[in-house]
Amino acid sequence: MPNSKNWYTKATLKPDTSNRLEAIITALLENRGVDRQQNGEFFSPLHPQLITTDHLELDIQEITKALKRLQQALDKKEKVAIYGDYDADGITATAIMWETLYSLGFDVTPFLPHREHNGYGLKSSGIDDLIAHQGVKPDVLITVDNGIVAFEGAQHCKDLDIDLIICDHHEPQVEVKESKNGKTVTTQFPEAIAVIHSTKTAGAGVAYLFATQILRYFRHDTDSQELINSLLELATIGIVADLVPLLSVNRSLVKHGLELLTKTRREGLRALFTEAQLDNSRQLSTYHIGYVIAPRINATGRLEHCLDSLRLLCTKDQNRAIKLAVDLGKTNQKRQEMTTDSVSVALDALKETAREEKILITASEKYNPGVIGLIAGRLVEQFYKPSIAIAIMGDTAKGSVRSIPGVNIIDMLRLFKDDFLELGGHPMAAGFTVNTNSVESLSKKLSNHAINTINDELLIPTLTTELEINLNDISFDLYKEIQRFEPFGLGNPHPLFVSRYVKVVDVRTIGIKNQHLKMTVTPLDTLNNRQLFFEALFFSAIEWEALIKPGSIIDLAYQIDLNVWNGNKRLQLIVKDIKVAK
Repeated sequence: MPNSKNWYTKATLKPDTSNRLEAIITALLENRGVDRQQNGEFFSPLHPQLITTDHLELDIQEITKALKRLQQALDKKEKVAIYGDYDADGITATAIMWETLYSLGFDVTPFLPHREHNGYGLKSSGIDDLIAHQGVKPDVLITVDNGIVAFEGAQHCKDLDIDLIICDHHEPQVEVKESKNGKTVTTQFPEAIAVIHSTKTAGAGVAYLFATQILRYFRHDTDSQELINSLLELATIGIVADLVPLLSVNRSLVKHGLELLTKTRREGLRALFTEAQLDNSRQLSTYHIGYVIAPRINATGRLEHCLDSLRLLCTKDQNRAIKLAVDLGKTNQKRQEMTTDSVSVALDALKETAREEKILITASEKYNPGVIGLIAGRLVEQFYKPSIAIAIMGDTAKGSVRSIPGVNIIDMLRLFKDDFLELGGHPMAAGFTVNTNSVESLSKKLSNHAINTINDELLIPTLTTELEINLNDISFDLYKEIQRFEPFGLGNPHPLFVSRYVKVVDVRTIGIKNQHLKMTVTPLDTLNNRQLFFEALFFSAIEWEALIKPGSIIDLAYQIDLNVWNGNKRLQLIVKDIKVAK
């Protein structure tokens, strides 16, 4: 029998609920931590113009120090450099900061590190490469989407007499000291002129808020609004790509940013939409950004150098934009093929141990360091266990880690911090560099620790659903209300419902390889003698074909979707999992 996940349903409706539509929407809002008083703000998010530093808990004193240093740089015509990162969040953040300062007349240069040569974050090698690229060292260096744990890089800046401004969203380093009075936790920041830091949004979100402060400080008028709107388009891409919760400030930025992207004037984005066969004249969604646009921007940083992605975002030349978009598309295709091949290598290496281990670790010289995060992600998808993919590169090796809910992977790795040359990340994802001769011993330490600390129940895949409803509850009114919850993303997922004792009227396979199931389903209990039928699509579910027959009674976990064909509209179900009732 196919592996059906454990279902955890957040809320239930009382059987005697009278206004079921209202009750369903209320339950969805409560699942997102939104109470009645916050409903208006949720459905009509604050306009980005009204977002202040307080909303992101940014330290205004740090921003003031940064602005004063930038004023000095502008007055003295000093050189400023932007030090970014090679993923979509870092690239968009770099574009935001560069365009902002360039528009104000700063002598500013962007710099993006090379994934393999410079590693992640502000490093001495990256700073030296930046200086070599410019031909002269900058007077001021601003990091975006990195720097909050760059103690070595900050010291290198100090040694070179470069004033450092850190602009980042990652978790800072903390020092925990135990005493008889308990634990004392102290946050540690690298030495810098100013540290502009918030964990409430992505790197591009922090850069965007800082950029608006810069423009208001230097211009004192409304002439910047067109530029601010254009910067919001970039911030939207970075926020969605970095998978931060789309609630509160992030919801405001992304909702309004998506509207702007439908009419963007950026030649690079227009060319990229065309290359990806997206019609941006229609409303773009977080799906388009996360699964179509961001992977193309990311691809160059994974396999080559991400500078072309930055050039694409910033170019005003239509012909150059078209060429760069085509190049990014080709690189992304290469990345997809490389990932598929590497995942096959990983699955072959783990075939004997994957079921027994509580953390999966695979290391190979065949892995390109640009795709190890994707390899780890695929392993988590298939086995639902924390997974590490390590690319062996001579004397050193780079690892990328993806985790599952309940396993704080960065805390686990920090227990063995002395084994790493570099280490950073989040509870759900991390990256590191180690000496190659340490890979085997580190793998054993992590494996043993996982065996002793990871509860078996955490390794059972769980499908979190919103609410149990009856198929009779499904209507166009409910669908329209659900659409008001957009944009969907982390923290605000597309609502996933459960309906039990559903009768299968018809079932057949569809798709080029007959790998999908298309069912017609109806509720066992009719409402007012009204028989309802819905088409239900279950993608990549061929293993269920032998179990689901006309007359089968099943439980469904599904999303409600709209099917439009030849001008006709009808509701359909997108199935995520099935349990056979009988």
